[in-house]
Amino acid sequence: MYKQRNRLVMLEIKNGILSGVEYPATSADINFSVNAGEMLCIYRTQDDYVTAIIRSMLGLQPLKSGFITVDGDVVDASSAAYFRNMFSYVPHDLDMPLDKITDVLSSPFETDKRITKKILKGELDRFGIDAAVLDSDYNKLPKYVTQLILIIVAVLSDRPYLIIDKLYSEITANILMPYLNDYATEGHSVIIVSDDEDIRRICNKSLILDFNV
Repeated sequence: MYKQRNRLVMLEIKNGILSGVEYPATSADINFSVNAGEMLCIYRTQDDYVTAIIRSMLGLQPLKSGFITVDGDVVDASSAAYFRNMFSYVPHDLDMPLDKITDVLSSPFETDKRITKKILKGELDRFGIDAAVLDSDYNKLPKYVTQLILIIVAVLSDRPYLIIDKLYSEITANILMPYLNDYATEGHSVIIVSDDEDIRRICNKSLILDFNV
């Protein structure tokens, strides 16, 4: 399904201090990397820090100090928009002005014309989800089903990096992780925000930002 990647794929934050959040005086810098073929879980981290780190990775919010690199190049104000095109992002807040769930295919979320309703139906079958949900009103679908469909669309987009904001608890490790592991194995990097211990355990790496300890 996916194209094997032969070039460097690595996202790194080094000596990072997030902007827009408060830090205790004893807090340590953020240091992590996620390479092609790896999955990183941001685990049991409070929402404001999650928002800040995701916005930083997407080049929407600069670090207070430290730096972010993508494929070895530093992300700054002049390059952020370019690197952002290398990421797919699946939000937790799913309130969007859409009529049908298939409207995501023509929304700012995703504009890859190769992804069709027929292809989506095939992927949903892997999860045991009736393809009839694709004809449902967007706001009437359970949030976890909507998030799962957005994850499928993001995977089909075949970008080097996939960030999934906090997973809904109904999307369990046994449902999702084999699918994402296949995706990562083909040369992608996956970052997942989750409080699920099983998801953290399956990921190659984990990051816990707990500044209250």
